[in-house]
Amino acid sequence: SDKKSGISSVQVSLEKDGQRTQLFSKTWDSPQPDVVVTVDAKGANIGNKPGDAMLIVKAIDGAEHYVLPGNATELKKPVKLDFKPPTLEVLSTQHYVNQGGVGLVIYSVSDDTVVHGVKIGKRFFPGYGGHFSDPHIQMAYFAHAYDTPASETPVLIAEDAAGNRRKASFHYRLRPKKFRERTIEVKDSFVKGKITDLLGGLAEGLTDEQIFIKVNKDMRANNEARIKRITSGHTNKQYWQGNFNQLSNSKVEANFADHRSYRFHGKIINDAWHLGYDLSVTRHYPVEAANNGVVVYADDNGIYGNTIIIDHGMGLYTLYGHMSSFGVAKGDAVKKKQIIGRTGTTGLAAGDHLHYGTYLNGVAVVPIEWWDAKWIRDNITRKIDAVKKELGEPAGKQEKTEKS
Repeated sequence: SDKKSGISSVQVSLEKDGQRTQLFSKTWDSPQPDVVVTVDAKGANIGNKPGDAMLIVKAIDGAEHYVLPGNATELKKPVKLDFKPPTLEVLSTQHYVNQGGVGLVIYSVSDDTVVHGVKIGKRFFPGYGGHFSDPHIQMAYFAHAYDTPASETPVLIAEDAAGNRRKASFHYRLRPKKFRERTIEVKDSFVKGKITDLLGGLAEGLTDEQIFIKVNKDMRANNEARIKRITSGHTNKQYWQGNFNQLSNSKVEANFADHRSYRFHGKIINDAWHLGYDLSVTRHYPVEAANNGVVVYADDNGIYGNTIIIDHGMGLYTLYGHMSSFGVAKGDAVKKKQIIGRTGTTGLAAGDHLHYGTYLNGVAVVPIEWWDAKWIRDNITRKIDAVKKELGEPAGKQEKTEKS
């Protein structure tokens, strides 16, 4: 623009086969220093014939606002029009999923696919390649989360670089589950002790009720947002082997997806979901890694106290909370049953125990399925082996060829 006079108007057009079609046009009353334009060609009269075209952007600066004629700049960029969505074919057959649990679907996509996976409700679970000799074959673990309505059904999605999308449904049956409702009495001594200690200096000037809500609602939300961010990462490699292990000699003290209402002085003041199992043995009991993986977090996490998170590959993670000490650090590779620390009472723990959670792409899922060798065999191993049999591959062997 002339002497930093800004931008007064922008026009975006597409030229193909000698015909120019306007996609966007806007004029501002006062010149803009910077302009970001998003153009959606859907609905524009550009036909549906693929091929070469020219994208033309014309900008006029704001000199005309200072009596001078505006200076025009035109930018042309060759583009290719693509209206054909990728191909998508479901290869696995039956998909039975427990509410709060996980399913696996196997499918093939075409070479032009850049994004693929399962969408259920508002959540998306990416697929992974490189586990079959045919690089087009992908697999996606997905969860019907504890808070996803039973009416929601999963759908496979494949999308190319141009944004063309193909959807495919697959045989799916949900086993609905009603999760337990619990009311927990909050004692004054707990608020004045453990809760206030967690809040530190921020508790000054607050009532006991406000202190509890500040920790159990606000701090919990921040801590769970951190967990979601960490467990939303994903690697194409599968580190885990066989079933996951429950903490040895432990008993389950609290269930997955318990919905807890907190009563203080006779009044319900807050509620929360308990997204894991509480496992107890004895004080400062050695904690084993549930399966092979890589430590991606080993630090304090508010109400969860000293927390370790292990990445098991392909979007699957386990979490270990309230620990008194760590035996591993971020970045360490760990083996199944390796001691990673000891149980404790850090965070919001009222007594010595381990808070154990399982996450798939940032979503808390029921851990017990992954402890069950039969569930893994019926819902994962046999499904993979059936597709490999069709390909003439040996069962149980996962190839490393990855679709480029």
